[in-house]
Amino acid sequence: MGASGLGSALAKCINLSNLILELGQNYIGNEDASGLGSALAKCINLSNLTLQLQQKQFICFGL
Repeated sequence: MGASGLGSALAKCINLSNLILELGQNYIGNEDASGLGSALAKCINLSNLTLQLQQKQFICFGL
């Protein structure tokens, strides 16, 4: 399902106004992060969002 699938499911919750997502220590790639953001943008009644994305490992390319 991934993070973008989670966002799509949340976008269907039309009365959602407060959301806390603790996704720490989960791998979320660029596409999933973009999909989650796009889907959350459709939550028109969302007024309070807390998004926690801690990761233990950071991968840097091109160093």
